[in-house]
Amino acid sequence: MLGGSIAGLLTARVLVDHFAEVLLIEPDALDGNAQVRPGVPQAHQVHTLLPAGRSQLDRWYDGFSEDLLAGGAQVATSVNSRVYYNGRLKVPVPGVEMLMSSRPYLESVLRRRALALPRVSVLRDRVVGLDIDGSAVRAVRLASGDSRDADLVVDASGRSTRVGHWLEDAGWPAPPLERMRVDINYSTALFGRPEPEPEVAFTLATWGVGRTPEGLAPAIVDAVEGDRWIVMLGGYGADKPGRTLDALREVCARLPAPFPAVTSGELLEPIAGYTQADSRRRDFLAVDRFPARLIVIADAAASFNPIYGQGMSSAALHVSCLSQYLCGNPDLNQPARHFYDLQRVVIDAAWQTSAIPDLALPHVEAPRPPGMKLAQAYGNMLVDGTVTDVHLARSFAEVTFMRAHPNTLLHPGVVARTLGLAAARTITGRVSG
Repeated sequence: MLGGSIAGLLTARVLVDHFAEVLLIEPDALDGNAQVRPGVPQAHQVHTLLPAGRSQLDRWYDGFSEDLLAGGAQVATSVNSRVYYNGRLKVPVPGVEMLMSSRPYLESVLRRRALALPRVSVLRDRVVGLDIDGSAVRAVRLASGDSRDADLVVDASGRSTRVGHWLEDAGWPAPPLERMRVDINYSTALFGRPEPEPEVAFTLATWGVGRTPEGLAPAIVDAVEGDRWIVMLGGYGADKPGRTLDALREVCARLPAPFPAVTSGELLEPIAGYTQADSRRRDFLAVDRFPARLIVIADAAASFNPIYGQGMSSAALHVSCLSQYLCGNPDLNQPARHFYDLQRVVIDAAWQTSAIPDLALPHVEAPRPPGMKLAQAYGNMLVDGTVTDVHLARSFAEVTFMRAHPNTLLHPGVVARTLGLAAARTITGRVSG
């Protein structure tokens, strides 16, 4: 098992049901402290846990949500959340909840649970290659010069994985890697939170393409553990809003409540910046030759523009695909194509939800698929409709929260409602004009 981050810790739970020993190989120290690890440079940023991810974490670690909440994590509900689109407050969607905590705290709780599992051990080292004997991976080579035999190797080492190079070094073709440059920048700050239960605990402000003020992409406020607020501002390309305290407060002063009040408080740590250059995915089914006993999951397989918040939930869903694959008693001496078939459904859905809308950004240089303009026009009408219509808002939330496939937004009832509302807005606009 390569990687001790969230995907790796979830994978360990699945593997103990099928193997006599699980070895987790991770270069960073894995202790119980809620601290930012060098291998997780994005850990300073907002990591709200979507409902799909929460359900999977609770599935594999019973009572995980309760553990998280006991340590101060907060719950975003339809009552204490505010979501704005183009400056308009969106209608709340009853029954939808998200868990809010810092990434280091969430990972520390998960780590304690994972490392308490029977037959799980940790080796602090770094994988530098694969030993492939015949048609299957038999061992991993380590930076220390050692090697470890394995019946199954699961690569959850994240965006920095070298799996393509490892395969090529061993004489195997690397799976094609698709990359779409988005150049998203984040500035994140932690502030003291005097209210233990604030009236508004979560606020998200987003804008449609071409309407973004001052280069701002998303703006988020989360209440998190430790009586803290986490505030994040995003921008694309050269736009890096809020990299200093004065600049952050200046932007937030023009945003809706609670941005101005939250950022007027005590700054607890230096503002942390983060840049992610691209969205990417590997196609493991596109190569004719792929070794058996090798599984690649989570960000090592695909990662997306983080403004959509899909990372942790995608990882959890990949792990559930792995469980389904292993429960089918597969022949491990054959390539895991059935697993990659299952995983592709999750990856393609996440790509459709995030990377395809990013094609509307003018700075993104990537081929536009046929019908792109029509799809974007429909998407804009749909999102406009979610501002006032709770039925559309719920359908849209189920997709963005990764509990429904994006194709559900093309259901005849959803399309009819979207077009009807768009027509009504057009008529109203003409009458008002």
